[in-house]
Amino acid sequence: MATSTADMRLSGGHPALDLANTVDSRRGRWGPDLLRSFDDLLVLADRLNLIDRQAVSRLRSQAESDPPLAAAAHADALTLRESIHRLFLSEDAGQPYPIEDLRLVEDLARRGRASQRLEEHEGGYGWAFPFDDLPQLAQLFAIKAVDLVAERNWRRAVRECKGSNCGWLFLDHSKSGRRMWCSDATCGSHARIKRFRSRMKGK
Repeated sequence: MATSTADMRLSGGHPALDLANTVDSRRGRWGPDLLRSFDDLLVLADRLNLIDRQAVSRLRSQAESDPPLAAAAHADALTLRESIHRLFLSEDAGQPYPIEDLRLVEDLARRGRASQRLEEHEGGYGWAFPFDDLPQLAQLFAIKAVDLVAERNWRRAVRECKGSNCGWLFLDHSKSGRRMWCSDATCGSHARIKRFRSRMKGK
């Protein structure tokens, strides 16, 4: 079992879904919560290659020097995480996106877009964050979530892993498009073992 964002599996297939998956289990039980501080959010963004090491160091120093601001940024990330989870859980169920959650994510993304600036990158130009303010990190994840919503008609649907004590969300990148589990090696394997044991008891 993962203990933090430093050792959790990144099996969502998209940064917004990996943020939603920072609760270890949402089925059968809830938790533990792996996003326990602003630093946990920073570690996740770093692992997902959303932020460079200089920005990590800069934001970590700012969080250490201003604990109330770090706590507020962490609280924003938790609220965003739950809205993202409800949005894409509804997609898995074939239902419309909950409007309140959609607007919350949109609002954070709008604030993030206002902070971005055009920068040269690998021979071209693109929008980038200065990462000089702690709330920008949650705003970056909100932008990723909005992008995922906007791509709905050009991608496969987000799915919920039905594994016992899981409920993680994932974007199916498999060739067949029939992936059932967030991870075949964990939830898939556990499900097969459970079915095997059930058959053995029935004999």
